[in-house]
Amino acid sequence: MSASGQAPAAPVPPRRHRRGLKWLVGIAALLAAGIAAIWLLLPPERALRLALARLEPALGLSIQFDGTVDYRLRGTPQLVVHDVTVRVPGTQAPMLQARRVLLALPWKTIRSRGADLEIARIELDGPQLQLPVLLHWLDTRPPGDGALPPFTDGLHVRDGRLDAEDWRIEGLTLDLPTLHAERAVTGQVAGTAIVDALRIPFRLRLQADRPLAFSRIEARGTLSADSGEGRLDTRLALEATRVDADAPGLTLAPLRVAMDARWRAEGTDLPFAFGLQGRLAFADGRLVLAPIGLATRADDVVPTFSAGGRVAYDDVLELALDGRIAHWPAGWPALPAPLSQTEGPLPFAIRYRGPATLGAPLSLHVAHGGARFDGSARVPEVLRWLDALDSGSPVPPLRGQLRIDRLEVPGATLEGLEIDVDDGTPP
Repeated sequence: MSASGQAPAAPVPPRRHRRGLKWLVGIAALLAAGIAAIWLLLPPERALRLALARLEPALGLSIQFDGTVDYRLRGTPQLVVHDVTVRVPGTQAPMLQARRVLLALPWKTIRSRGADLEIARIELDGPQLQLPVLLHWLDTRPPGDGALPPFTDGLHVRDGRLDAEDWRIEGLTLDLPTLHAERAVTGQVAGTAIVDALRIPFRLRLQADRPLAFSRIEARGTLSADSGEGRLDTRLALEATRVDADAPGLTLAPLRVAMDARWRAEGTDLPFAFGLQGRLAFADGRLVLAPIGLATRADDVVPTFSAGGRVAYDDVLELALDGRIAHWPAGWPALPAPLSQTEGPLPFAIRYRGPATLGAPLSLHVAHGGARFDGSARVPEVLRWLDALDSGSPVPPLRGQLRIDRLEVPGATLEGLEIDVDDGTPP
């Protein structure tokens, strides 16, 4: 499966989150209208403070800035403020901080005193957004999204950061060349998501039929996952359709992902293709992929398999997958007879509950011919074993019981074997 085919979409914020985007845009729009009404009559700093005095009670926010206000009236009028802090009264942590904010308004908006509201350009340098505080503020707001004004020269974010309770995104950049409520939108987004010890840098080109109330979305680009012991690099393509737009949260179905991937670690370089299709639901901070089907295609060490099941993530990662390995991989240690003579797929089942780094034990059941294994493994240990497969132990780091109906060894045939396997690591 190649990332050159059609593919699915980056998950998009649920309805409350979409309303949050519109409220954040609304801050800029209302602020623009207030400044426009008095910009030509007062010094810019005083005009801005008067506009904020009117804006803050309406939004239920405290908006502060430090230093002087820079402005330019030639060409497209621009206003630049520094060290901006937005707080929800009664909360300790700021909702939004930014080193620099640039707001550009066309003359027609200024002459109409905000009645003909259009924004030429917004730039945010170093914004830091606290997602829990944003969600708390949204819970206090009246229903309704408000209108999204057009951004003729786009929205641009540099060196941003988004903080959630169990994860964050650093180095966030966003470039939307233009933004209109009822038109298709394209843009570039990049950053590094951090979950526990896992770092996930990404760089994606996004396309949607609308900026907020979209029904279809696509993303193409690169995404990696670095655990410190190895790195997975991918080129991916995503596409998805949004359903149940009026239901709480976000639902995408079908969601399709195709990627060309490569796992790299010390002494290891393993290419493979990966595909996923299913239903994604996000609500109340919990992400669920169910039902899903996924598959790999590979040579040598990485198995070619297909599986179906369920994946969920909130404070922990949960996996429940049942599938079949197409054949015994050529890069795995050779099996003794008669297992080596068995052809056909290998059914398997995986269950997991633990951190997103897959550091907890993973329950594993696999069968091949007259042999069955029931036990557990730790993914980091298995990856280290793969790295040293040419020179290390031929036995993978597993714990559990291996049952073999019949095994042939030089000079003897053994039947009804039960072997306890223990790699010596803590359970």
